[in-house]
Amino acid sequence: MEHPKLFISYSWSDSTHAQWVLELASELSESGVEVVLDKWDLKEGHDSLAFMEKMVTDREIKKVVIVTDKTYAEKADGRAGGVGTETQIISKEIYDNQEQEKFVAVVTEKDDEGEPYLPTYYKSRIYIDLSESEKYTENFETLLRWIFDKPLYVKPEIGKIPAFLVEEKSISLGTTAAQKRVISAIRGNKPYSAGALDEYFQIFSENI
Repeated sequence: MEHPKLFISYSWSDSTHAQWVLELASELSESGVEVVLDKWDLKEGHDSLAFMEKMVTDREIKKVVIVTDKTYAEKADGRAGGVGTETQIISKEIYDNQEQEKFVAVVTEKDDEGEPYLPTYYKSRIYIDLSESEKYTENFETLLRWIFDKPLYVKPEIGKIPAFLVEEKSISLGTTAAQKRVISAIRGNKPYSAGALDEYFQIFSENI
């Protein structure tokens, strides 16, 4: 199994959040994921906008994790800063492909009603919740399964149609007429009764 290449999109909300993202990137790297992160890969003299665009559109980047908190959601909706630039690219990629599997939002913060902070363009889509410490390990596994395309529940292959449905036909030995002649001959005490009976048994034995 090859190491999937993944880019993390996030907002520099504060130093605590930036450290959280860095730790997430490290955990993913330790789990066999080739993570591209601005703190590691964006150097002095690089074009930050070109870097962001390349990370989202580059075919070598198989997965993009959108780490979203309140600040990220607000910047995404307001098209502000680097997040706004990435949002313009990411949202188009998502809108153009309803069944896309390259982008997923990872929620790190919720509002007072317990609703996740998500960019508007992502609100109708399934996200991964890493905001609660007690469910972190379980949902981190879900993230890894998504990255490696190894879902927990796999749809079974479609089997063969049951034989009794395909071969459900009435069985006929072709003896109906001969049977009627035998019964009629015996009941009427006809002289050809024995011949009719022989004929019936012959047809029966041949067709069975």
